[in-house]
Amino acid sequence: MKKSIVLAALLLSSLWAWANPVKSQFFKTSDGLSLHYLEAGSGQPALVFVPGWLMPAEIFEQQILALSVDHRVIVLDPRGQGRSKAPPQRLQAAARARDIDELLQKAKVGEHVLIGWSLGVMEVLDHSVRHPSAQLRGMVLIDNSIGMGRAPASGRAQRPMGSDEFRAYIQRFASAIFKHPAPPGWLQTIEASATQLPPKAAWGLLDKPYGREYYKKAVLALDVPVWYAITPRFAEQSIELTQTHPRASVTVFDEAGHALFVDSAAQFNRGLKEFLERMP
Repeated sequence: MKKSIVLAALLLSSLWAWANPVKSQFFKTSDGLSLHYLEAGSGQPALVFVPGWLMPAEIFEQQILALSVDHRVIVLDPRGQGRSKAPPQRLQAAARARDIDELLQKAKVGEHVLIGWSLGVMEVLDHSVRHPSAQLRGMVLIDNSIGMGRAPASGRAQRPMGSDEFRAYIQRFASAIFKHPAPPGWLQTIEASATQLPPKAAWGLLDKPYGREYYKKAVLALDVPVWYAITPRFAEQSIELTQTHPRASVTVFDEAGHALFVDSAAQFNRGLKEFLERMP
């Protein structure tokens, strides 16, 4: 019986994907770059995903398929990642925050929930400060520091690297973000996205021009519901968040790696749906 239910669910998912294909879209930024995003489904609020450091939009494949049944789902390839190209001198934090704003405008998104993962957490918060939107209905912050509690250990290996050494680092990094085996072909997709920038420019994306307090203030200034979806290393920050933000909720994913929405896709998608249902 259980097997038949699973097969039926897979069949319905396949039929939905066939009837509602994921579209590959591009838009031109105000500084002349062509940026790429994936889009599927319809329905408000739109769910706008911003991936982490060097990651491609395809990383949210399971969210696109599951959530586009009821919502318009958009996943940005930030400049310099995925199918969005960018020269290294045009990767500044202000430009990447502006890209999110211009995506919302060019794609005529309307009411939306911003969902940032890893470096994307910092970038959606930066966007909320630089480009506040009256159409923001909620924010989801996935597995990164939000400037609360004690600063977690960095674990970064920033240092001068040649192209071959950096590619080897990325291969280890791509495997390490999953607690369970990655879906077939994903490590190669991640590597292709992550190695299109020179190593110095790639590391430079992590050098934001402001400290932890900036992100803490950005979170506390949000007058919308916030869902903090994290692995246990950010549990201390989640406690302070729920004590200081009246509309914040937290889910800790104990059995997942940094890419928790892949390792625990069903739990994450269910949690996001419940968050959306609680929103006014």
